[in-house]
Amino acid sequence: MRWGAGPDAETFSRDDQPSDDPEVANRSGWDCRVHVEYEGQPAVDWYIPTGTPVRATMNGTATLYAITVTNAFDYYGIDREPYLGNPDRTRASLSPFPGPSGGKGIFVRVENAEFSTDYAHLDLRQTASRLPAESFLPGYNQSSDYATMFAPMRGFGDATPIARWTVKRGDLIALSGDTGYSEAPHLHYTIRHAGSASLLCPTGEVGFEDGGWLTK
Repeated sequence: MRWGAGPDAETFSRDDQPSDDPEVANRSGWDCRVHVEYEGQPAVDWYIPTGTPVRATMNGTATLYAITVTNAFDYYGIDREPYLGNPDRTRASLSPFPGPSGGKGIFVRVENAEFSTDYAHLDLRQTASRLPAESFLPGYNQSSDYATMFAPMRGFGDATPIARWTVKRGDLIALSGDTGYSEAPHLHYTIRHAGSASLLCPTGEVGFEDGGWLTK
């Protein structure tokens, strides 16, 4: 893949995600329809290089979680190419791994009274180095040996909280990575109403009644 071959994140979310052409809609990541097909609920991915700054889309309380710093495709020796962009359904199995997938890998969840948003597949070492020292939970700090602690491949629901702090919209909350079930370095973004288990479509993609939250 070539960085910058597709539109930027704003254009991708506003214009290309609603496209009826799957090659155009997925040039820079996965749209909500692909996520529903492969993961059961809507989300949006942006293909970005590892180490790209990630900023909060709303005010709230942020929590840094760790499942694994390992990439599942690399761990199991699975070819990533069929999964890039609009997946090749003849070669991209819905369940490509013989064991745990690592899920979101490393992710930050920002919550307030209205919404909960997740930012996933982050780089844990780089993210931890940018957090306030007082944000870390007992047993963790900016220089902990996370590469060893969270090297094992774990299930998507096995998330360990590392740090918690207050953020405002636009604050830097993480650096992007390639951890967990990640077919390419990217940022996985989800949004849901507070207290709900059902995800909303962040973009204006057609076919999702309660969507378009990123551009509202």
